[in-house]
Amino acid sequence: MVEAYVFVVVEPNKIDKVGSEIKKIENAKSVKAVTGEFDLVIELDAKDFSELSKTIKEKILSIPGVIKTSTSVVIETY
Repeated sequence: MVEAYVFVVVEPNKIDKVGSEIKKIENAKSVKAVTGEFDLVIELDAKDFSELSKTIKEKILSIPGVIKTSTSVVIETY
C-alpha cells in the first residue's frame, strides 16, 4: 500500500468544482481546500506506485482547471 499527499494548484474560481471532481476518485481518502502555495490537498491510497501514478496522471491532471500537482509519498507513520 502506498499513501501519498497530492498538492494541487487550480485555476482561479474553480477550486470547488475541481475539489468535487477529485472527491469522486475512488482512492482519494480526503480532499481539502487550503491556503498558501497550493489550493487543494488530497490524501490518496494506492496499491502500488503504478496505481498512484495512473491516478495522478489520468484522473487528477485530466480534470479541467487543474494547473499542476506536487506529490509527497508517506514513508513513515507514527
